[in-house]
Amino acid sequence: MDLPPEIQCAIFRHVAREDRLHLVMVNHWVHDIALPLLYETILLPTRKSVIDLEQALFRRPYLSGHVRHILISDRNRDEFHVALPDFIVVWPKTHAARVERRQKIRNWLTDRDKELTKFRTALRHILALVSCKLTTLTLLHYEHSIRSLKDIFAYNYPALEELTIRGDYPPLPNTLHLPKLRRLHLAAGDMPNPWASFSSVTSGCPSLTHLRITEPLSCILSGSVLAHALEVTFGLSKYDPEALAMPFERGKDGLACYPPAPVLPPTLKELRLQPYPPEVSAMGMPYPDHSGMAERLQALQACVKAFKLIPSNNENYVLPYSFDAALRDWEDRMRGGLGCWA
Repeated sequence: MDLPPEIQCAIFRHVAREDRLHLVMVNHWVHDIALPLLYETILLPTRKSVIDLEQALFRRPYLSGHVRHILISDRNRDEFHVALPDFIVVWPKTHAARVERRQKIRNWLTDRDKELTKFRTALRHILALVSCKLTTLTLLHYEHSIRSLKDIFAYNYPALEELTIRGDYPPLPNTLHLPKLRRLHLAAGDMPNPWASFSSVTSGCPSLTHLRITEPLSCILSGSVLAHALEVTFGLSKYDPEALAMPFERGKDGLACYPPAPVLPPTLKELRLQPYPPEVSAMGMPYPDHSGMAERLQALQACVKAFKLIPSNNENYVLPYSFDAALRDWEDRMRGGLGCWA
């Protein structure tokens, strides 16, 4: 081809992401030009795909500098449900078979733990390689808990603008430093309680403009407390640490020392909350705590312009922020749409 490589690369950028793999197979010349484009946007839907990418970047570390967008999921396979061996769900009739079953379960748990450890190691290695130029990051955990976010955020993310974390995760660390982050999406966690992470977001994300909280477990466990925490955050209720079940430490004088009231970043333009679908009683009615939370959240939306209440996902509900829903949002965002911010 007579065109210089940089012009050809600019042309190849208009090729759809799913077709770029065919592009690199044209010939050696096109392969060398188009290969970095394959690594700009990466979808890793399973643990195996994460481990495979780690090995690919280990062989060609220069490719990590081309990664700008990445989705990482901890699922074991493409099927929706976690795959369990038959010997776990079937109860043997004889004592000898039950003894054998227990040993099989121990072996299976040991192997699974090794696989998860390998996945976590690969995840850390990938993030260490790509973090410096990463623009968007989506971490979806379905099959195991995120033990610590400190390891994930120990790397430097100077260009990160959008972050989605889905799963059973701890509060965001006090050392959080994402200077260019504008959109943060926290989904399906025991957190995100405003009193647990808002202070870290406020100090660590000075450019944050949009925050979305999707189906936090606190909607089920303590809906009234969640509503009260948001009322306090927006200055509509008086701060009462005990009412919010705030953690505290005792000083030398024996008095309880509570953290300050939760606050939002001054740059924040919008906070979106999508609660769980209401759990209903045997009479088919939502439980009082959920109904009370919903009424308070609706009242909050009516008087606070920055707060947006997203309707619960009541149709064909499977689990909090399922992989299919997350993947649809991510792919739409990669195509230039709004994704979960629509």
